Amino acid sequence: MAMNITHSRACLGRFQCNRTPLRHASTSTTQVKIPPESPRFIDIPHAPQQQAYRKPYVKGVLPLPREIFGRKDPNKTTPEYLAAVTPEPTVKKHHTSPQVKALADWKSRQAAIRRQNLREGLVELHQRKVRADRRRAAISSAKQAEHERKIHEPEREDERLTNSSILNALIPGSHQHLPDPGRQERIAQMKARFEAKEAAKQAERRNALHSLYMNARTFIVTEEELNKKVDEVFDNPWYQANPEHSIWDKEGFPSMMQSMLLDAVQARSGAVNEVTKQRAKRLAEELTGGKMD
Repeated sequence: MAMNITHSRACLGRFQCNRTPLRHASTSTTQVKIPPESPRFIDIPHAPQQQAYRKPYVKGVLPLPREIFGRKDPNKTTPEYLAAVTPEPTVKKHHTSPQVKALADWKSRQAAIRRQNLREGLVELHQRKVRADRRRAAISSAKQAEHERKIHEPEREDERLTNSSILNALIPGSHQHLPDPGRQERIAQMKARFEAKEAAKQAERRNALHSLYMNARTFIVTEEELNKKVDEVFDNPWYQANPEHSIWDKEGFPSMMQSMLLDAVQARSGAVNEVTKQRAKRLAEELTGGKMD
């Protein structure tokens, strides 16, 4: 009897379920480990946020693609151009060794594949460029048409009703210009002033050209004239004859204050004569119509 009871208890313990913890009567969760000063003390539901995926950083800079079909380049899809850039082999070599012949055949097949890929690649790239240009032109034309339509479309009724009141006389383009009775006279005066200024400029330009012509007689234009002027300035015979003397012996000492004042007084007395000479010179230039020395 004792054996049966022990065996039944063992069997009962084998099929016995684990005990679950006791549940409280309240439906709110217990947060014993979270202090009251924590922001998580009160459970507030959060809205679901989208996950922001960052693009992986790739080192380096990609080179700019080459412009295969430029504006000044020839048409690269013609049979003549393709035949010129992918010429066929002109000399066919004969090999006696089987291994060398197999290697040469393999190389020729690879070269043929490269020529075919180049031809097909140029044609397909040109077709892709044409499609891209057409798509770009269609988008640009549509944008321009939409822009023109929006510019010239009439004003909407809601905008007209909600706009501020403006008198028709103040709207630009809705009235004529104010009368100006003296406009033609002012235009004639402005034209006369402009013609007078242009004539004065032309006379001044002609006078400057004539002065240049008169002063051109002393210009150094040849190498002989330059050598002559250099010899005249630097090879003075007086310095060669008197090498022990200085420039002060020939030109004299610098002017002192008394001599400068004396020269100024003498210049005042001779200023009248100088003014008379200048007036006579200008009168002669006016009579002759040109500059005079």
